[in-house]
Amino acid sequence: MEDQKEEVAQFLSHEFPQLIKKLPADAKPVWGLMTPQHMVEHLIVTYKMSIGRIKIPVISAVEDHPRLKAYLMKDSPMRRSVPSPTGKNEPQPLRSSSLEEAVDKVLKETNHFLNFVKEQPEFIADHPYGGPMRADEWLCFHRKHIKHHLIQFNLLADYE
Repeated sequence: MEDQKEEVAQFLSHEFPQLIKKLPADAKPVWGLMTPQHMVEHLIVTYKMSIGRIKIPVISAVEDHPRLKAYLMKDSPMRRSVPSPTGKNEPQPLRSSSLEEAVDKVLKETNHFLNFVKEQPEFIADHPYGGPMRADEWLCFHRKHIKHHLIQFNLLADYE
């Protein structure tokens, strides 16, 4: 797991920033309703969930958590157009004044999260599908989730 954590941290700290900075404000998604700025702001919210700053109820059954957590942590493509666990499937109101501002914020959140994982790898926050997950488990989820959205906007080739 230690090697995998280093590989994931490398992706989040180096590859992801290079790719997300290439996202044009007028890019059209391959699937879904989000604009580029909506997607970036969605990633910010997900980072905040993983360190306990935002809480969303767990909607999966406890007996499904081990299987779902294993899927969420695996470096493989996610299903497209996953329904929001909050039931709000339309894009949420934008919080940043521009895509550029949102990208700056997501990169700050990325760095904050990477430092958080180093300092508190055993911290537990609920994932709406995977249930309670340690910070180092969220690390692997973030790679999967971010790749999913990079693929959504043609910034990364689909894989597997």
